[in-house]
Amino acid sequence: MKEKKDNLRWCLRQAKGLQLSEKNQNLVEVYLRKSRSALNMLNAAIEKQEYEWILDTSYYAKYFAIYALFMKVGIKCEIHDCTISALKVLFVEEKLVPYDVYDELKKSKELRIGALYYNKEFGKKQIIIRANKTADFCLKVEEIVENISEANIKKIREKIANL
Repeated sequence: MKEKKDNLRWCLRQAKGLQLSEKNQNLVEVYLRKSRSALNMLNAAIEKQEYEWILDTSYYAKYFAIYALFMKVGIKCEIHDCTISALKVLFVEEKLVPYDVYDELKKSKELRIGALYYNKEFGKKQIIIRANKTADFCLKVEEIVENISEANIKKIREKIANL
């Protein structure tokens, strides 16, 4: 647990890292729209068998859904690794988000990095597996965004403030 908190403390010290911000329902809606748009583009990429675009749109549909949740709580973070770490420590460990949501986002990012920087033919089967989970992932996160309570939002914001 100390290592996870140390990682979040590092994220808090970065210029574009983890920060508390004002809760912003307009940005919640913007990021949910971006997630849905990426999901639409994912379907087009699958139809055309454009694996790099399948990988990117699948990841960003998921990432934008999570970022909508962050905006709902009033968390800003432009470092993807920090967003994913914060998702685990602040939401999964508090049992507000299921572990499989965190795990899916993390696997999608790792697959994207692996394919982007190391091997363009890397993991076509894995790309399709990740892509096929995208719609359910996004729906699950949207439901969490809609239903998170003010008490839970306050608890998460206090947890960040006390790091």
